[in-house]
Amino acid sequence: MADSQIDEIKNKLDIIDVINGYVRLQKAGRNHKAPCPFHSEKTPSFMVSPERQIWHCFGCGKGGSVFDFVMEIEGVEFGDALKMLASRAGVELKRVDPEMQTRRTRSYEIADLANRFFVRQLEASRTGKDMKGYLVSRGLKPETIKEWQVGYAPSQWRSLLEFLNGRGYPNDEIIKTGLVVKSEKGKYYDRFRDRIIFPISDINGVVVGFTGRENPNKPDERMGKYVNTPNTLIYDKSRIIYGLNKAKLDIRKENLSVLVEGQTDVLMAHQNGFKNVVASSGTALTEFQLRTLKRYSDNLATAFDMDIAGEEATKRGVNLAIELGFNAKVIDLPQNSDPADCLKKDISLWQKAVKESKNIVDFYLTTALARNDPETVEGKKEISRIVLPIIKKIPNRIEQSHWLDQTSMRLGAKESDLVEEMGKMRYDSEIRQEPVKEVSDNKREQRINLEEYVLGLMLSCSENPKECQAEPSHLFNNSQLSQIFERIRKNKKKKINLDKLRKDLPIELANQIDHLIFKAEAQKSMIEDLEPKKEIVFCFNQLKKRYLKDKFNQLNLAIRKAEEKKDKATLGKLTQEFNKLTKQAF
Repeated sequence: MADSQIDEIKNKLDIIDVINGYVRLQKAGRNHKAPCPFHSEKTPSFMVSPERQIWHCFGCGKGGSVFDFVMEIEGVEFGDALKMLASRAGVELKRVDPEMQTRRTRSYEIADLANRFFVRQLEASRTGKDMKGYLVSRGLKPETIKEWQVGYAPSQWRSLLEFLNGRGYPNDEIIKTGLVVKSEKGKYYDRFRDRIIFPISDINGVVVGFTGRENPNKPDERMGKYVNTPNTLIYDKSRIIYGLNKAKLDIRKENLSVLVEGQTDVLMAHQNGFKNVVASSGTALTEFQLRTLKRYSDNLATAFDMDIAGEEATKRGVNLAIELGFNAKVIDLPQNSDPADCLKKDISLWQKAVKESKNIVDFYLTTALARNDPETVEGKKEISRIVLPIIKKIPNRIEQSHWLDQTSMRLGAKESDLVEEMGKMRYDSEIRQEPVKEVSDNKREQRINLEEYVLGLMLSCSENPKECQAEPSHLFNNSQLSQIFERIRKNKKKKINLDKLRKDLPIELANQIDHLIFKAEAQKSMIEDLEPKKEIVFCFNQLKKRYLKDKFNQLNLAIRKAEEKKDKATLGKLTQEFNKLTKQAF
């Protein structure tokens, strides 16, 4: 792939816009910041530079270009990131390097072709037209069906397989996408047959999987109402949220994610102007899905069956949302109605339900009180058994105290007794990810590279303090950084000419200049009242201390070895060197 095309993509895309699709960035001086999407942290240490079109996290150390970000957050190789960003930038990749034709890329191509096939079948086939009529009867408009690329899978056993074979894709490749199944007898057949097809897209709108709903006129008792693509190279049901590619900007705008169960619910909501709605697609909420939603808003409202006697998987997902710090609410719809039915019947019913959504704890408490008598001992015990485990998962102690107080009043029980009972309950956190240790509030103790930091400070300020010009380049352990400093030091001028410095350096070193400046600027924004010149001098003092400490350690080790060998001549030389070094240090 020619560098010119990569540069063209970079020039057409703003890194802020791309990263904003995944993370809520906030302005921080000349840069933008956010909590890092790659590790757990409370204090934002993830910084993005619009000026230099690069990013860096001072917590976990990851960073790079817009391509590096997409590769990291999507878990894809460079070729796939290139294709995603080229599509977003409207750049046609003129030549595809065979090495970039990864299995993942081929899977994307097959999914895209399958999607077009299904859409065509809905429009052109007789049964497809019947299915479209059914969707319209459910309240969906033809333009909505077209926008969301709803399709139809014919009832034949191998119609899609033969279509893809005809486009040059062999059975072994197609089966890896989950679209085709191999029988025990070695026969290949389509997974989706006689079903309404909803394509599932990733955050960038690229089709990665499908959900097939049974023909309403021919219920499929053997296969069930819904059939889904299994996990593949490009589709992981625990990571995908249906409709998020279309809803993410509205979620941020409304500062609320509305989570429903089915695809039709999402389509009906968006059709009626409620575009912050997404679906779990019938799966239990996972940590990854919730962390993804949290990038856009801390507020979450669920509109599916939250019956306290219902699915344990649903409860676990909501409990996990509470643990992750969501302001979680429940949308209580009229009995026996789902969001799609509610929106079809009366939009105002949906608006009212969303507006009056209850805090998750309040919902469970109110429901438990309605089903159990709080005047009896058994009733009190049952209500507390339902509510206290949820309250215990609330990470904010003030909010936790509020709901303990509410439960105490409504049960007529002492708050201290509730706290004691809650303490007996086992706390099975579903968050398996090991938290990354928080970075110290002392910015000088943060996990920064001191050598990169001091060079970045000098370059960002174009400052070459006189005190630093006398410092030796051997203070830098990194040979490349040592070379950059040597060029700066030899200049002897107070101000650093960045353009001249870039020309004087080999290209691999010149390319580091922007990264060094950005890291220093980002670090400066985290420190109040920072005086760059004093900070530079401080850093060089730290580098000298580190150098002397290393030398002392090396000499001590060499002296011990000389003593063990009883080598008096070497011992004498080493002792002289040790004494000389001691004078330098003190």
